[in-house]
Amino acid sequence: MVALAPHRRSISRARERNGRGHADYLGRTAQGRGPAMTTRPDLRDTIYMDPGDIIAAWVERSNYRFSEHWTDTWQEEHAAAFTVAKIAKLDLLTAIHKSLDDVIQGGGTFEQWKANLLPELKKHGWWGVVQDEALTGTPDPVIVNERRLRTIYRTNIRMSMAAGRWRKYQREKELFPYLRYRSDHFRKHPRLDHKSWHGLILRVDDHAWQWMFPPNGWGCNCRVEQVSEARMRRMGWKLDEAPNPPRHDFITAAGEIVSVPQGVAPGFGYNPGTAHLRVLADRATASLKSALAAGNDQAAHHTLRQLIGDPAFEQFLAMPDGAFPVAILDPDHQATIAAASRIVMLPGKVYRKQLGEFPNISSGHPELTIADYRMLPDIVERAILVAMQGDNRLIYFADEAGRLWKAVVRQDAGVGFPAVVSFHRSRARNIAPETRNLEILLDRR
Repeated sequence: MVALAPHRRSISRARERNGRGHADYLGRTAQGRGPAMTTRPDLRDTIYMDPGDIIAAWVERSNYRFSEHWTDTWQEEHAAAFTVAKIAKLDLLTAIHKSLDDVIQGGGTFEQWKANLLPELKKHGWWGVVQDEALTGTPDPVIVNERRLRTIYRTNIRMSMAAGRWRKYQREKELFPYLRYRSDHFRKHPRLDHKSWHGLILRVDDHAWQWMFPPNGWGCNCRVEQVSEARMRRMGWKLDEAPNPPRHDFITAAGEIVSVPQGVAPGFGYNPGTAHLRVLADRATASLKSALAAGNDQAAHHTLRQLIGDPAFEQFLAMPDGAFPVAILDPDHQATIAAASRIVMLPGKVYRKQLGEFPNISSGHPELTIADYRMLPDIVERAILVAMQGDNRLIYFADEAGRLWKAVVRQDAGVGFPAVVSFHRSRARNIAPETRNLEILLDRR
């Protein structure tokens, strides 16, 4: 129980913070249960949230993107770019972003946001019936009214709040390892699919949360709540199986056909909290490439260790797909296997295989911890033996943290990076039989 005391103090401090400011955060001043409730997101489960989590998720959307249709910027792309459909001018998009930034970082109601923004919209001519292709990106007339503003306000703030919630849930998952779906089934006309998920309990890192983490549609007020082991026992709850709803095809504005789960509106089938991790992985990879291209290997290695040491690395590994940089190849080793890059990635599918999630594959290593995976940069850089297997594999043996490790890096044809395909503990006596008849590239024993 002593270990819980700091957490309880932090919760108490959060309650004090929220009592002073966060209760009014993002417009909680609306009263009653009538139409005014639609002017703000539901904050019931953010009472202990640090506003910084919401702000950080919002700030990560640092780029602008023009779009004629809302599907032009699809799902995870929203984590990297801010967009408003039917706006084709940077100064107008910047003005709307700035106004939302003021609300998210400083608080305020929809009515206050609208009152501050409306003069700017009218100045640009983006109000009422607008037929200006240079402004909207389409020759068709566009109706800009309060309903459209509510959609802009609610969607941007709800997504930022959802991303902030996910950060909190990941940070506290040792205390609250489960999430329970709470549908908005009290509304007059509830979404039946969402209602069927009410009370569903899954682990925080269950992959289903990657497509069904609310909001799951326009105006969706569903949420999830954290659940501890003690509450599971007290309530007699059991862990559920993730739903597997039928899917249907949806065509985006770019003409891409995507599969959408029933019950989740097109464009909402992603987790706003993990979407930023894909952005982080892309930006991290770009930073490493720039450093290596400039010949600054020392900075690249230092940056990589910082990235893997960040809590986001553990969150990324919980994702069902994607790839995160975990090592940097020696230039000679890159040339030996004709690797597309010196940056070695750990694909999410490989990590899931390591966890033993594929029953038809017996090569899992679920005993490995996050701390073990954080040693991959050192294992590749400080290997005591490196061997080449075939023409596209490198086998690394390294002595780290008082024991021997083996990592296999492979470059597949047509893939833009080499990848770790196997990683586990080993023994010194295994080196000779496992490298027999292989070309030894380096031996520091």
